[in-house]
Amino acid sequence: MSDLLLPRPLLIRLHEDVERAEYLLEQDRYTIGRLAGVCEILVRRPTVSRIHARLERVGSHFVLHDLSRNHTFVNHTLLTGPYTLADRDVIGLSSPEPLLRFIDSDPTLVTAGPLRLDENSMRFLWDHRPLDLTPSQWRLLNYLYQHRGQVCTREQCAQAIWGAEYLPGMDAENLDKVVSGLRARLRDVDPEADPIEVRRGVGYMLRTA
Repeated sequence: MSDLLLPRPLLIRLHEDVERAEYLLEQDRYTIGRLAGVCEILVRRPTVSRIHARLERVGSHFVLHDLSRNHTFVNHTLLTGPYTLADRDVIGLSSPEPLLRFIDSDPTLVTAGPLRLDENSMRFLWDHRPLDLTPSQWRLLNYLYQHRGQVCTREQCAQAIWGAEYLPGMDAENLDKVVSGLRARLRDVDPEADPIEVRRGVGYMLRTA
């Protein structure tokens, strides 16, 4: 099939501060910010940096990079490194408030196997079965889910859970308990479920298949 017939990914405006209603992503790289003439995706909001973020095509995916001290968010979660966008991800600039939604029906997009996030209820499902998670477990799983396929350090995971700097001497045991509890909740719905890969001494990764 010709590339011209394949569905093209889009960014959809979710707030009037974004200049255009939608952006068809045909180029390999886009700059997001409020600097007219430089940013292909223009956001007219004072708290958004002149050059705030970069979106670039890597293979069949688009990867979002934060370039601002004011931070970038995906699905209400602070971006701490390059992030591979998936269909219906929402992007916030300088705050978690969604300004853009990424749309891509490409079936090659990264997924996390049977794990899904129901955006309406904000509940995680494993093979369509809801996971009963504590707030700490939910925040950890959400962070790993937003960075699925990537190794997340223990420091990053702790910050996602508690919103504070990770102190190994004080927080290591608590983090281990949250991870252990989360893995147990997954096994409650499926004894074979073990999507969280432990990188000893480094962190964790949510497998994508």
